[in-house]
Order: sequence, then structure tokens, then C-alpha cells
Amino acid sequence: MPYLDAQPAAAAGGLARVRRILTADRARREGVPNAVGLAVDVDANASEHLDAVARLEPVAPDGFRDVRLDAAGDRVLAQVEALERTKARLEARLLEAYAALHAIQEQQLARLATAAPVPVSTERVVAAEIACATGVGEAEVSRRLELALATRRHRVLRDALRHGRVSLYRALTVVAETRLLPDEVLPDVTATVLAPAPDGTCASQRLFRARLRRCVTAADHRGTDERHITAMRRRGVFGRLVEDGMGVISITATAERVVGVLDRVQALARAARASGDERTLDQLRSDLLTDLALFGTTPDGPTATAPPAVVRIVVPFEVAAGVSDAACELPGHGWVTAAHARQIMTAPGSTWQRLAVAVDTGTALQLSTDRYTPTRAMAEHVRALDGVCRAPGCTVPAERCDLDHITPWPAGPTDVDNLQSLSRGCHHPKTARAWTAHRPEGPDHTSPSGAGPDGVSGAVHWTTLAGRDYVTYPRNWREGLADPGAGSGSGTTPPRAGPPEPELATEPEPPPF
Repeated sequence: MPYLDAQPAAAAGGLARVRRILTADRARREGVPNAVGLAVDVDANASEHLDAVARLEPVAPDGFRDVRLDAAGDRVLAQVEALERTKARLEARLLEAYAALHAIQEQQLARLATAAPVPVSTERVVAAEIACATGVGEAEVSRRLELALATRRHRVLRDALRHGRVSLYRALTVVAETRLLPDEVLPDVTATVLAPAPDGTCASQRLFRARLRRCVTAADHRGTDERHITAMRRRGVFGRLVEDGMGVISITATAERVVGVLDRVQALARAARASGDERTLDQLRSDLLTDLALFGTTPDGPTATAPPAVVRIVVPFEVAAGVSDAACELPGHGWVTAAHARQIMTAPGSTWQRLAVAVDTGTALQLSTDRYTPTRAMAEHVRALDGVCRAPGCTVPAERCDLDHITPWPAGPTDVDNLQSLSRGCHHPKTARAWTAHRPEGPDHTSPSGAGPDGVSGAVHWTTLAGRDYVTYPRNWREGLADPGAGSGSGTTPPRAGPPEPELATEPEPPPF
């Protein structure tokens, strides 16, 4: 049915803009080589569509839709559909490559022998290997690897992906939501969930989600108690920083505990409002709940016996003195503005601890013992030097990491130069010799080609199970001073040089807490 054009006089100009956009896109595509070697016929069809649209001539506006533009739009939309199917087929090949790498590294790990075996998961090693090589988040790699290895359990899903009938995103959603279902029900569940819409078109995301929830509920024949026990294992607390200096906490607990917390904080909030507090109930609930968690008390008095919480923030001297507006870090969580950082550090009860760093590199400045266990001062120094886990791609805060001898003790000494911070997940593969690490020769541990970025010493060279080499460096605690808009004066640290960023979309991963 024709529709009226709200601005018919602009029809000719709009068509001209469409032609210019599509012609520019064609020129861009023709200048990029087809590195993958797939969908050549699709690209050719795209060029034909673009040529046809570019040759369209404007028509006199008559207030109704232009059938030629309708046809051109339909052809381009068909091109989008074809590219989505091609992408799905390519992602099926990607999963096959994941499975092949897993098979290879599983054999490699089986050949490794250690005097003191440690738990090393092949899936964990492969996920870290792919994440370091591609920049894709390790959690996302693990989700893909689960589907890549379940060739029999998810055979219907894998076949649909291979033929371009489902996207990788939807396939991974099905895998996650059906994880607890028995194998024998999965083919029917998958076929129902992936079916087209009633009119034969592609099912919308809402319809897909609704079908998935309905089918999983119907197929889950476990008893109520068993489902509750399974759900209990997933309880936890997660947090992340958001914009404007705020944060979000998510708690998963049993229903009665959640209701109890909500009822108690609601009662406290209403009591505060009744006593004349001008904050809204939402604001009071937030403030009272965080007061209880941090201090074990509310403004009206103690409600529990609990030690005070610790909030660590790294504030460069220039920011503290007010000569720079660089963002400051809450290690392991994110960044806050300079004004917010100054507010935190000047709050009553704040304790300042000096962290001496090199002005030119931002790394912590330089202890040893004859024992295996480092002293407390050495541990604090190493963690200040590293900032985060020193394994490639890992950003677990150093405070939550193990201390590892780079050259195993007693062959290597227990001193600051031979210690590094490693998260437990990165520590085990190194202990099992799946991944190896060493410091370069030289008094400042610089590589044969010289020091690291901006002359930074203390580099650690890593070699993965696949033979890939990576280098990690001590934390630059002053890097925020070089950000655009920091407004710092002299003495700022120039940005470090480094390997080029991979031209891949990476998924942001929230910190575990």
C-alpha cells in the first residue's frame, strides 16, 4: 500500500544521497582485498546492486513511494541477509579451528610431566591462547569453545550454524540456557527454538528468547530440590563501575535472604524518612545498604560486628595537588574523575600510603631473602610494581594474585627481580610448564633490542604452548596523566609504544568483583 511522503520535494535529493553513499561504499569495498576467500559471489552481487542504484534517475515527486527505490532497498536488504548467512558459515569454520587447537594442545599437555602436578585445564589454556592471539575476551572464547567441543550434544545447532541458519550469538545463547538439560532432549528443543516465525520469516530476538525459555522449562524434568541446589551454586556478588563516578552491585542469593535484605533496608529507609531525612527512598536504600556492608553500621548506630572495608585508589601527586585533572584508578575496578579522587582521599578516616614511582616510566621503584617465602615488604613491593597479573592479557589485580618465582626456587632466588604476580588461573599453566616465562639478560632485565616501551625495565617474556611470544611490563601508575584532557603540567609521562591493536571487536568483560 503506498504511503504519503512527508517531504515529497526532497525525493530527488534523497535518491542522490543514496547513490553517493552506495557508490562510495562500492569504491571502498573494491579497494580492500578479499583475505578470507569466501562469499565472492555475494560481493559480486553487491556490486551489481550498487551499480543499479547508482544508475537510477530522480523522478518527479508525486507524494507517493518510488518503486525503484523500493526495489533497490530490497536488493540491498537481500545482500545483508546473504552476508549474515556467510558470516555464520565462517563462524562454523572458526569453531572447527577452536576444536582443532584444543585437540593439539590436549596432546601437548598430556606429554608434559611435572614433579608436583597441578590442576591444569586444557580448556583454560586454549582459551587463554586464543584470547592473547586475537584480543577476543577469554570468557567469550570459553563460550565458543564449549560449543566447538560439543559436536554430538549440539549436532543440530552446529549443522544450523554450518548452513547459515543461525548466528553464533544465538547458538551460544542456546548452549548456555540448555546446559543442564539431558542430551536426548536437545535436538527437539533446538529445532523448536530455531524454527522460523509463523509467517515463515526469521524469528525476532524476543520470539527466540521466549521460545527458548518455554522449551527449557518444559524439558527440565529435574525435581524442585535438585534445581534449587543447582541454582544455589550460582550465588555470588558482582560489581562494576559505570559513568559519572557511580557503580552497580549485583547480589545473587536465596530468595529468603534477598527478601530479608530488602525488607530490612526498606524499614530503615522509611524510618529515616519519618525522622525528616530529605533523601528519596531509593537514595536511602542505596546509602543504608552500602553503609551496612562497608562499616557494619548505619548513622543511627552499629548493627553488626564487622571490620571496616578498604577502598584503594591511586592518585598521582599532580592530581592530589590540583595541577592535573587526570583520571585516577580504583585498582581492579575502573577509573574515577580527578575531582572524585580528591574527594575520596580527603574524606575523614582516609589513610595515605606513599607509592614511589619513576617519573619517566611510572613504575614502582626497587629486597631479598634466603627463604622460599618472600617477606611482607617484598610482597607489597612486587604487587605495587606489577599492579595486575603479569601473564599476557590478564588484568586480575595484583592483590588477588599469587607470588610466583619466575625462575623456580631454589634455582632462582627469592628477590624482587625474580618474583611476579600471577592469578591462580595463570599460575597453574606456568607451574605445569605449559606456558614459560623468563626475564631477559642484563642488570635491568631489558631485551636484547633494548629496554621496553619508554625505556621501562623489568620485562617478563612469555612463550605459550603454541609457541607464541609475548612481553609484559611493570605497571605504569602515571599513564593517566598523558590522557587527552588530563590538563597536567610538566613531567607527564608520554604514552607507551606497543604492538598495534588488533582490528577486531573485543567484548568488554566486567571485573569478577
